[in-house]
Amino acid sequence: MPNFAGELPENYYFSGGVGTFVTPLSVAVLLAAIILIVCLPRKYVIVPFLLAGLLVPIYENFLVAGLNFHFDRILLIVTWARILVRREPASGPLSPLDKVVLLGALVNSIAYCIVWPQLGAMSNRAGFLLSGLGTYFLMRSLIRDKEDVIRVIKVLAIVVIVCAPLMWSEHFSQHNVFASVGAPDLSEIRNDRIRAQGPFAHPIIAGTFAVVIIPLFVGLWWYSPSNKLIAAAGVASSTAMMFASASSTPVMAFPAGILALSMWPMRKKMRRLRWGIVLGLIGLQLVMKRPVWFLIARVSGVLGGSGYHRAELIDNFVSHFFGWWLIGTKDNVNWGWDMWDVDNAYVGAGLTGGLLGFILFLAVFVYCYKMIGAGIRAAGQSRRDELFIWAIGAAFFANTVAFFGIVYFDQSRMAWNALLAMISVTGSFVAEPKFAYVEGKVFMSRLAAYRPVWFSNSRRTS
Repeated sequence: MPNFAGELPENYYFSGGVGTFVTPLSVAVLLAAIILIVCLPRKYVIVPFLLAGLLVPIYENFLVAGLNFHFDRILLIVTWARILVRREPASGPLSPLDKVVLLGALVNSIAYCIVWPQLGAMSNRAGFLLSGLGTYFLMRSLIRDKEDVIRVIKVLAIVVIVCAPLMWSEHFSQHNVFASVGAPDLSEIRNDRIRAQGPFAHPIIAGTFAVVIIPLFVGLWWYSPSNKLIAAAGVASSTAMMFASASSTPVMAFPAGILALSMWPMRKKMRRLRWGIVLGLIGLQLVMKRPVWFLIARVSGVLGGSGYHRAELIDNFVSHFFGWWLIGTKDNVNWGWDMWDVDNAYVGAGLTGGLLGFILFLAVFVYCYKMIGAGIRAAGQSRRDELFIWAIGAAFFANTVAFFGIVYFDQSRMAWNALLAMISVTGSFVAEPKFAYVEGKVFMSRLAAYRPVWFSNSRRTS
């Protein structure tokens, strides 16, 4: 069978670095972030962690004893060291989502090392566990309530506000300003369009990162009138990043988030809507000449991009089920032209973790949507909280759609883990009850007039 992938270098799979690569400015940013992480109060620690982690490219790396310490891993180690040394509380007992994320990462790592029985694979998965689980549980530890969620959204807004004008400059000049902190200097060109990537590893990720957090800014606008300015700036900057990236996946994820936001009036009928979508897809499968996932190619034909490749990837993933279901596979490179390029997170979960890893990845979405629904029901007495949680759910839905055309393999994973942590605390968004005290001249008259909510309810139900 021909090798359609050609000769891929080993570090394509194992991400091995050839040496230390840093710039003076990136080191200065790293040191400043470390100082702030150590010195700031706990609730503000996430601010320098996310700012430095998202704005410094993942290419910045210290090679120590053959191990790669990217800047995000250094920030992660420092932050966890602070929490452990100060004995600050962690995220508490493991939730079902925590267990699924943990088990999924372990299954992925074990299967990967079996498929690739090499020392480089073990080193790669050790870094994967450090970055993946370390960041996820750090976000769970630092994002504990609604106030933390609002703070993180404002930090994300600052990130896109910084990136947007610089990416537009890159889009027209082909010079990446973030080269001063380690990003590639010259930008990619496709179909005569310059694709800006900013501090991210690829233009698709840059644009996708921006558009999937737009619903969070809309939610901030709905919830907090005092933050409307930064929310509006976040929406405008994210939209600008989408166009500067010149990529189809962000353009596909953008309307998904907007559509999810607009479904708020239909929130009581979502079960019927979901079943309607399922039945519609089944109907299309029956009448289409090709499988229903080739709709991705149709959409890409309108928007531009490599949608046909993504559809072919899913098609091969399904047809080669018995080749990957047990522990994953590395033979996808021989499935067809460019099948080595796995730009679908769902397919990637199966290829690296087998059927069990694929199911656990899907379970993350199941639990997240359940928690979003439970949070909205719990916040039923507060329209602002309901809208805020709905917006978080819309951001998650935008990621759900985007994963058909992207895999997060750079610092954008920080934002993904932060979103999972936000969803985990939506159940605590219930607004505190507002007690109405009767005006009086003295304290005792107020106390005598006061009737607690539970007392009033008991009178009505008796």
